[in-house]
Amino acid sequence: MSRPLPGRLSRPRWRKLRRDVALAWGRTVMMVVAIAAGVTGIGAVLSANAIVSREIARNYLDTAPAAATLELDRVDAALAERVGGRPGIADAQARASVTARMRIGPDAWRTLLLFVVPDFGDLRIAAFARESGAWPPPPGTMLIERSARDMVPSGPVEVRLPGGESRTVAVSGTVHDPALAPAWQERAGYGYITPHTLAGLGGSATMDELKIRTTATTREGIERTSRDLAAWLRAQGHQVHEIQVPPPGRHPHESQMQALMLMLVIFAVLGLVLAAILVATVIGGMLVQQIRQIGVMKAIGARTGQIAGLYAVQVLALGLAAAAVGIPAGTLAGRGYAGVVAGLLNLNLHSVAVPLWVYVVQFAAAVLVPLLVAAVPIRWAARLTVREAISDYGVRPETVSARLSGLSRTLLMALRNAFRRRARLALTVGLLSAGGALFLSGLNVAAAWQRTVEDGMAARHHDMEVRLAAADPALVERIRATPGVTRVETWGGAPTTAGDVVSTYPDGGHGSFALRGVPGDSRLLDLPVTSGRWLRPGEANAVVLNSMAAVPLPDAKPGDTITLRLDGRATTWRVVGTVREIGSPAAAYVTRTAFERHAGPARDLRIVTSDTAAVQRAIRDARIEGATLTAAEMREAVDGHIFVLIGALIALAVLMAIVGVLGLAAATGAGVVERTREFAVMRAIGATPRTVLGIVLGESVFVGLLSWIAATLLAFLLSWAIGDLLGELAFRAPLPLTVSPLALALWALAAIAGSALAGVVPAGRAARLTIGQALAYV
Repeated sequence: MSRPLPGRLSRPRWRKLRRDVALAWGRTVMMVVAIAAGVTGIGAVLSANAIVSREIARNYLDTAPAAATLELDRVDAALAERVGGRPGIADAQARASVTARMRIGPDAWRTLLLFVVPDFGDLRIAAFARESGAWPPPPGTMLIERSARDMVPSGPVEVRLPGGESRTVAVSGTVHDPALAPAWQERAGYGYITPHTLAGLGGSATMDELKIRTTATTREGIERTSRDLAAWLRAQGHQVHEIQVPPPGRHPHESQMQALMLMLVIFAVLGLVLAAILVATVIGGMLVQQIRQIGVMKAIGARTGQIAGLYAVQVLALGLAAAAVGIPAGTLAGRGYAGVVAGLLNLNLHSVAVPLWVYVVQFAAAVLVPLLVAAVPIRWAARLTVREAISDYGVRPETVSARLSGLSRTLLMALRNAFRRRARLALTVGLLSAGGALFLSGLNVAAAWQRTVEDGMAARHHDMEVRLAAADPALVERIRATPGVTRVETWGGAPTTAGDVVSTYPDGGHGSFALRGVPGDSRLLDLPVTSGRWLRPGEANAVVLNSMAAVPLPDAKPGDTITLRLDGRATTWRVVGTVREIGSPAAAYVTRTAFERHAGPARDLRIVTSDTAAVQRAIRDARIEGATLTAAEMREAVDGHIFVLIGALIALAVLMAIVGVLGLAAATGAGVVERTREFAVMRAIGATPRTVLGIVLGESVFVGLLSWIAATLLAFLLSWAIGDLLGELAFRAPLPLTVSPLALALWALAAIAGSALAGVVPAGRAARLTIGQALAYV
């Protein structure tokens, strides 16, 4: 008959377990905090990833995004109804969109994308939800997307269509359109108007976009259906300018979000491993301290399995306590982070429910990972024989310090103590090095990302871009004469496709591909060549592809012949090189001569000036239409896409540093406790408390310095691997290996100061013990 639970818990070994926990409550709390921090990190990342992945898909799909958009010469409701009845077409609606400009200052204009909707009461495709204001917007007014509140000036907005006069439009309310990238990231405004309002602005009320939903759900199926429809439309006498098929069911920023979450998962897993190593280090130190106790237990009949079970239960209890703390904290942190990401992606969180599998993973991480890692020192201690355990005095032959000379006795003893337990030294240095490597890697990758963006912006040697409605040599000369302007170049720019279908989203930016004509004497672009060479003046069919062109042309390389379509016409080019370009959509660079032969006169201006406002005044005074973009606005747009990533990297780096220093503190404390009787002997033969304190501090700082060196070396490998992964996901180009001097200095300071602080408390406690108390310590 088995004994009742209270009786079993009163067995000696369980009383010993409770006593060990009570005597070392500080160490126990530290281990629980470390594991809980790792579990919190895992839980926060997995929870946020689960919530955001679910909600980004739900937000996007709730808008019933068009599977494809065909740009035509004209389309009306009757044509859309006929198209809706064709095989493979689930639905079709007519729309239009216009890229206009809005005045945001006396001489400053900003891009305004106007989406023209014939019937606000029948949004079956590319839908958006009303948030405030009249529905539909009254004539002469527009609704703006909520993420564009800070992009659109308050009050009546002065809007100018391409080739038109300035007109005033009132903002009558806001809508939510999660299918678009946030307006503040794109540095543009999004407006929603009726055809009547467009006509009032001077535009044509004729719709020119046919949005369709198809029965096919794969990209290949959608493209096949779209091509068949385009052929039918041409047979009906319509002009089909472009077929746009964005990635099916994917938000424009979904890939960016996945890259961010992947990086966070990597760091969170490494953080949990770090916490587990901390537990193994502390448990190992505790076992070394209790070797003689283990010998006594074995001498009175305890079996290897019972001793192993005793300490395994202790680790299990630590894991359960950490799970009780870490799982709720991870869930809360994950929900909070999901809210931040949702705000940045302009999403509504319909639910913050965390899937059950996330809780299961957190619980398993809290309980099993520390147990698995601690199994090594537990197995070693449990398998000791009685003789080996009883005869252990915590001293091992040490030869490294014996080769050193010219050092003070205190420093020599500190080094000797550090090398006395080489396995523990390796584990402690490994623990602190892992924390430091993660800290350094986080800041190194953040620095590499910023360096990449800086280099990308530095490769552009102009201060603003102006896209004119038509080529205007007179305006170019007028701008050249503007005070502050030192150089003006006329470039070619036109949308292109690698086939008859493009991947462009409705915002016109994400997934776009452009052909750019470069003047032969240009000095405004200095992109690093990654293969082949740059263009030579006068080349007629040579093309250089930038990094993002690997998306539409994944296999293109120097020597290949490619076909690019310009307004439906096929043009043939020979790839002579590839370049690394950051912050730009996919682009193919050709000479301006070649561009003008295939696409017409160049009309994009790139200007070097110290006074962008003066240039904008010159354009205004000339009453010339042109969309302007300054280097500062471009930098803001790029920064808007990455600052979430940088913030997350720095936060994770700090968390890893905290766990690493906690590990050193725990290991140092265990080491000092182990040598308590040794310190008593030293005191008995004349050592002062200051000497004891100096030995412990010297050992701790030495371990900190060793870990700094190891962390620096390990960080090189981690930074390279993570930067390569993130760069390929974000820019189709690996991030350069970058070492942050600030990070190295901060970690050196943290390692040395943390080591010193970690040694102060246990050393002070050891120094305060009397000789009798220390000798009686078991």
